[in-house]
Amino acid sequence: MTLLIEITMNHIKNFRTYIAITRGIFLFFFSISASLFAQTSIPDSLITSYLQQHNNFQTSADVSGNYTLDLNVEAIIRHIQHTGDTTYLGAVDRFFSLRNFQFSKAVPYEKSPFCDVYFAYFQLKKDSSFVVPYINESRRMMRNLVRTPEGAICIRHKRDDYMLIDYVQNYIARMAKTGWLTGDTLFYREAVNQLKLYRSILQYPDSKLYSQGRGWLEDKNQISPSAWSRGQGWMLRGLVTALEFMPPYSVYANEMKLYLKEFADGLLKKQDARGMWHTLPLLPTCKSSPEVSGTAMIAYYMFNAYKNGFLQEKRFLTASRKAKQAVRRYISTDYAVHNISKGPGPLTDMEAYKQHGETNNPHGTQAVILLFSLPH
Repeated sequence: MTLLIEITMNHIKNFRTYIAITRGIFLFFFSISASLFAQTSIPDSLITSYLQQHNNFQTSADVSGNYTLDLNVEAIIRHIQHTGDTTYLGAVDRFFSLRNFQFSKAVPYEKSPFCDVYFAYFQLKKDSSFVVPYINESRRMMRNLVRTPEGAICIRHKRDDYMLIDYVQNYIARMAKTGWLTGDTLFYREAVNQLKLYRSILQYPDSKLYSQGRGWLEDKNQISPSAWSRGQGWMLRGLVTALEFMPPYSVYANEMKLYLKEFADGLLKKQDARGMWHTLPLLPTCKSSPEVSGTAMIAYYMFNAYKNGFLQEKRFLTASRKAKQAVRRYISTDYAVHNISKGPGPLTDMEAYKQHGETNNPHGTQAVILLFSLPH
């Protein structure tokens, strides 16, 4: 009887060992699979799908479209830079070739209202013939843009002029890039001054988040009625990108970092427990849906700000990582990206923004490509 019990116990021990080993192997391979999904499969799958939607840029019709096309190509360029993977370089080269782009010829600033895909390609290829035309076009932009009575730049839309944070963020970044190319502090000063003007007119004093703009409502002096998630991502993009091209300890960079810090502090207070920012972040989270494009943009640029030392506290890195994990929940196994706000940017009526977001809206795909191309 004792022998039978001993044999039985040995079998139980062996079975438990087998289960423990099996569980360990499963967890090991699951962790590898999850890591590969997070770091490689998501951007690769999204880029491949996006290129297929555009016929892999085989004809001139494939490279014709609105700014969201430029946004996604810029995200692909950033993916190449972050990962060193040149798989998509041929498609990128075809994109610019089919647009008849030449580095030595200026691209009118009107063609790049919200992003700077041509500058991104210049960074990738390092063709110095791009520099002078780009500088000249920046000077033309600074000279020609309509400004409010306070001096804030405006975007022209349907023969009228409006303040819009989506637009000013790219202008701020462009001015800083032009300062970097020329060494002329005039451009750094212009970038900081425009941020100060927009901050004084559109930033909510308590939350430190930004209204979308001014002039879009019937009362042209009234600001848009709330903050919008992707708009905050746009604004963070402009601040962080501008700082990347400013002399690190200059008076311009130091002032810009102060404004970045207050804005980032405000954003952290609106991040929900799971890591997401909601479409209308000034509302209680129960009254507005989690939103992927804004969350991914905020997380991406917050990570870059921390990596570059513009935001030095680790809580910003933690928030970025938390957001990245949260965004993964909105990417299905077929790599469709869900809960992307349709927009548009001006935000004239809050009710339309309370609806659930779209799937595979290009504003979201570019943001997710950026975020999941990062190493963290």
